[in-house]
Amino acid sequence: MSSRRTGRLGMMAPAPAAWIAARARNALRRPFFIAAVSIVTFATALMALVIVPQQARKTAAAMRPAVVSRPDTEPTAAAAREAARQVASADSALMASKAELASLVAATAAVVATDTTASGDTVSRLFRSRRDSVAAQVATLTRLMGRAENAPLLSSYRTLAQSEPMQADPIVRPLLDSLVALERERESYNAVGGVDPVFVALTARANELGRNIVALANTRRTVLRETLAALGPAAPELPAALAARPLPDTVARANERLAAYEAQANVNVRLGRERAELALYEEKNDRARELANVGASPSAMLAAALVFGAMLGFGVALFMEVRRPRIADAFEVERATGVRVLGTIRPLPAPVDQTRRTADRAPTPYIDPGSDGHQLIYLTIATAGLDTVMLTVTGDSPAVAAVVAINFAAIAADEARATLLIDTDGAGSPVASALRLRSSAGLAALAAGRASWHDATREARLGRDRTIEVVAAGSGVTELDSLRGLLQRDIEQLANRYDALVLVSTPEQVLGGLPTALPIPDVLYCVRSGETELATLTHDLAAITESGANVRGIVIWNAPDPVLSELRPVEESEREAAAVG
Repeated sequence: MSSRRTGRLGMMAPAPAAWIAARARNALRRPFFIAAVSIVTFATALMALVIVPQQARKTAAAMRPAVVSRPDTEPTAAAAREAARQVASADSALMASKAELASLVAATAAVVATDTTASGDTVSRLFRSRRDSVAAQVATLTRLMGRAENAPLLSSYRTLAQSEPMQADPIVRPLLDSLVALERERESYNAVGGVDPVFVALTARANELGRNIVALANTRRTVLRETLAALGPAAPELPAALAARPLPDTVARANERLAAYEAQANVNVRLGRERAELALYEEKNDRARELANVGASPSAMLAAALVFGAMLGFGVALFMEVRRPRIADAFEVERATGVRVLGTIRPLPAPVDQTRRTADRAPTPYIDPGSDGHQLIYLTIATAGLDTVMLTVTGDSPAVAAVVAINFAAIAADEARATLLIDTDGAGSPVASALRLRSSAGLAALAAGRASWHDATREARLGRDRTIEVVAAGSGVTELDSLRGLLQRDIEQLANRYDALVLVSTPEQVLGGLPTALPIPDVLYCVRSGETELATLTHDLAAITESGANVRGIVIWNAPDPVLSELRPVEESEREAAAVG
């Protein structure tokens, strides 16, 4: 069955036009839903088109903003223009400072470019660094020697000996150490106070060392000057006018420009806020004018509300149908599932002369074994060559499944088959309701061991000479395992006694594998045209096949759903028949 379904599904692809037409037909099958949505939409639209315009004129004056609340953006716009001018001025000042700095840098570079060696070659960076270092040493020695001559103190001599140009002379180091020692010893004598010959001698000795250091410094300066002269002419100096020019302060100019930009940003933010308030003011004013001008002729509003309500009602129904498609006809069911549709049940008017007899009035009005749909179902299933017919009927509607199963059992009884109809749906007991049976222990008592098959079986008359035996569900819900165990235990006894065994079960019980408790696990699935969802149908059929059962076919119920709750109990029917008789 699964391979056949897969093959048919692979070969049959839904045509878009046919699929949309099926969805539209299903949507039209919900007139009450469409009418409800249309009425609500019509009332809402009528209120919006007739009542609202009358109230709009009253609220327009209340919502129109006062003239005094209109923001004035002209002062802020003037401030924004002034801020833009300040920014332009700051940018110009910064650019001028950068240009002046660039000219100074260019002039300095031009002076540096005239710096050449004695041979006229351009001075390299290493050569310039060496020359500047020698010149710095000469200047240092000249300054320190002038200090020693002007202030012949031991500290002046010590500073001269410790200078960088004198560190390269090996004779200076011993002289410096001796000078430091003499200075320390002289300070010790000086602490005693008074004139001491030794102190005088130490001072003379220290002065002599200082003069020697000065002489060595003079010699070192001479050597450095010769080295400087050998390196070439001195570095050119900047012109006095150029050197006297102060460097432009670009940092201050940049800060001024940043402050101008911040001030401009603040003004722009304030201007944007005021413009937004002005736009909101204008929007409220325009909205008030629109509300005051709303209106149309009553006939046009009524016609528009009617058309809009009808369109929206059908549109919502069609949207729900497209979102969750429901079966439309037998072709669509076979195309979607690959399972054969055995018959379509349509409503038939009851014959006029059928109500003359009490036996004809007693059965439920939903029993019609003579209809073509029920006959086709029975002929397809009962002519498979087996002596005993075993069938499990299920579907998304317990009432529909019960009616189909009862008619199947009625036809089997007409064919002289001893028929047993078992209702396993303990929640609703649709078979007992449809046949208006008296209360009995039912299947629940059988499964619990409180009754036998004889005690639980009731005879139902379906006409003048047609009867079937029925086992109702009883009170309470029987566990699936208990049902399976009961059927597996007594199926041989039931098969010896009955030629047709029909079960009415819920989809949950069938998906749980209840039909596999029978030697012939045939399943008949009942669907309702325009009600059963295609996704639910395909899922249930696949699950039934996976559970080990055999899906014999599908029955389409193309009639109003049976309302079993409206059927009167058999006791009331008998009393009415007795009164009529």
